[in-house]
Amino acid sequence: MTIDHRISTLAPFEPTPRPRPARNRREGPPVRDLPPSDRLLTSLLAPPSEHHLTQRLNTILEVLGGRRPAGQIEQLVDPGLFARLIAHSRLLGTRHRIGPLHVCHPTDTAVEACATIRSGPRVLALAARFQRTRPGWVCTRFHLLAPRTGPARAIQAGPPRRLVA
Repeated sequence: MTIDHRISTLAPFEPTPRPRPARNRREGPPVRDLPPSDRLLTSLLAPPSEHHLTQRLNTILEVLGGRRPAGQIEQLVDPGLFARLIAHSRLLGTRHRIGPLHVCHPTDTAVEACATIRSGPRVLALAARFQRTRPGWVCTRFHLLAPRTGPARAIQAGPPRRLVA
């Protein structure tokens, strides 16, 4: 009894490659078609990463703390915000530490971020908004919220009040 062993070829199992459409590597309008410098861009620049936002917020806080010259943030913030930050009283005291950053993208041209700031024994809240402009992402809003320093509400101690039906 003889068994005939033949090697048969298998059908090709790899799919045939499909031609890919040519990709335009340049995204966005050409440089000559950019809008005027006072207008916001709607594309071109990707939103900054959380690490980049934390660095920018830290730089603004260092200016407010007097550890960095104000001229270093002039290109990073809106002119109106820059004037307010210069006029604001300095936050002299201990160094600060930025907690985890929470980021949201309400539009394609805006990024909003919030975080807690530890400054010695105090904990502050920080809220900021960044807008995409011709030179890049610029901080347009910056709010540092401190706890209220007024008198605390007195909690009445005593027996619990009963509701009368």
